[in-house]
Amino acid sequence: MPLWFTLAVTKAAAMSSRLLGRGGGHALPGLIAERLDPGLAGRLAARLPHGVIMVTGTNGKTTTTKLIASILEASGERVLTNSTGSNLKRGVTSALISAAHLSGRLDATIGLFEVDEASLRRVTGELKPDHIVVLNLFRDQLDRYGELDTTAALIGEGIAATTAQLYLNADDPLVASLSRYAPRADLVHYFGVEELPPDAPDVPQTASDSDRCPVCRSRLVFSRTFYGHIGHYRCPTCDFARPTPDVEVTEVTSADASGSRFTVAVGGERTAVVFPLAGTYNMYNALAATSLAHGCGIAPAGVAETLSTTVAAFGRVEELTLGGRTLFLLLVKNPVGLTQVLETFVSRESAPHVLFAISDLDADGRDVSWLWDVPMEALIPADAVVLTTGIRGADMTLRLHYAGIAADEVDDFTVAVERLVREIPVGGTGYILPTYTAMLAIRKMLAQRTSMQEVWR
Repeated sequence: MPLWFTLAVTKAAAMSSRLLGRGGGHALPGLIAERLDPGLAGRLAARLPHGVIMVTGTNGKTTTTKLIASILEASGERVLTNSTGSNLKRGVTSALISAAHLSGRLDATIGLFEVDEASLRRVTGELKPDHIVVLNLFRDQLDRYGELDTTAALIGEGIAATTAQLYLNADDPLVASLSRYAPRADLVHYFGVEELPPDAPDVPQTASDSDRCPVCRSRLVFSRTFYGHIGHYRCPTCDFARPTPDVEVTEVTSADASGSRFTVAVGGERTAVVFPLAGTYNMYNALAATSLAHGCGIAPAGVAETLSTTVAAFGRVEELTLGGRTLFLLLVKNPVGLTQVLETFVSRESAPHVLFAISDLDADGRDVSWLWDVPMEALIPADAVVLTTGIRGADMTLRLHYAGIAADEVDDFTVAVERLVREIPVGGTGYILPTYTAMLAIRKMLAQRTSMQEVWR
C-alpha cells in the first residue's frame, strides 16, 4: 500500500477522533496503521538521521523523556517524541504519523520515545533504536504485567533484538542484571547514586520488590537502601553485585520539596547540578538523562544548565495556583511511587491538605491492593486534612481508616477538588494524589472550569 495513502487515512482518523471528542488521536492512527501497513513505524523511523532513543521502566518514563528532549533540543537536535505519554506500540506509531508529511518526510533529526515495559520487545525490532534507557522495575499493575521477573524478561527480549547502547540503573538489581541481554559488554553503561544527604528522613520502606539475586535467587545483602529496593547490594552466594556506575551522583548537598542540589561525576569530570524537581526518584530521572546525554556526546555543563530550568511533565509534580492557593498534582500508581510522593511532600508539612483520587480503569491497573503496602501511618501527619475520591475512593478511605487517619470520601472529582481548595487557607498549599485516569480527568476539569477560581475566593 502506498505510504502517502496510509498516512492520509491515519491522519484523517486522528482529526476525526479529535473533532468528535473521542480522544486526542494519540493511539488510533497507530492502531489503523498496524492493519494497513504493519511496517510503517519502522520505515518512518529509518528516515531520522540521528536515530531513535527509547526510555522504559516502571516509574519516571514521562519525566525522563521530557528531560532528555530538553537536553537534545538545547544541543541543536529537532526531537520527535510521544509527549502525550501514549507509550504502547500504537502510541509510538501515532507520534511518527503525526510528525510525517504525506511524502513520509520528517522534519525531526532524532526520535525519542517513552515505551511501556511490556511493549518494548514489540517496538525495538521494528524501530531499531540506537539507545535504550531502563530506569527501574517496581511492582506495578500486576493484573497486566505479572511479576517483576516476567517484566524484566520482556524488556530483555527487546534489548536482545537490538545493538543499542544500553543505559541501566546500577542501583536497581533487576535492571542492572539486564546487561546479560546485551549482545556485547561494551554497549552497556550504568548510572547510580553514591549517597544521599546524611539528614535524609528515615521513612519505613514498602516491601522490597526485588531483594533476590537475579542469578542464583539468594537474598541480596544491601549496604545502603535509598528507597524501595534501590541502593547498593551484593549477593552473598555468587559474584552478582552492584556494578560501578559510569555516571554517578557523588554528593547531595540539599534536598527538599523545592528540589535538590547534587554533584554528578561523568568521565572523571564533576559538575554541580541545581534541579528544581523534588524527590529522590526525580534525581534518578535527572541522572538517567545525564547518562544518556553523555552517551550522545553532550557536555555535562550543558546538561546541568538545561536541568536547572526543568518544568515538570503534566501531572508529575505539576504546580497550579487557584484562588490564591497552590496545588500540586502528583501522579501515583504503585507502592514505591506513593511512598516517595508522601515522604517528599506530605510528611514534611504540618497539617497538610491532601486529596487522594484513586481509580481502577485499564490504564490505572485493576488491582488496587497495593494501597495496603504503603506505610500511611508513618507518612501522613495526624493533623492532616484528608479527602478521597475516584472509582476506588472507598478503598483508599478504608486503608486510611486502618492507619488511624480520618478521611472524608467525596464521590465527584469536581466537588472533591472544590472542597479541597476551600479547606486550604488562602496562601496555603494542597496536594492532589491521583492515579493515571483520575489525573487526566482532574486536569481536564481544571482546564475547562477557569471560572471555578471565583468559587474558591
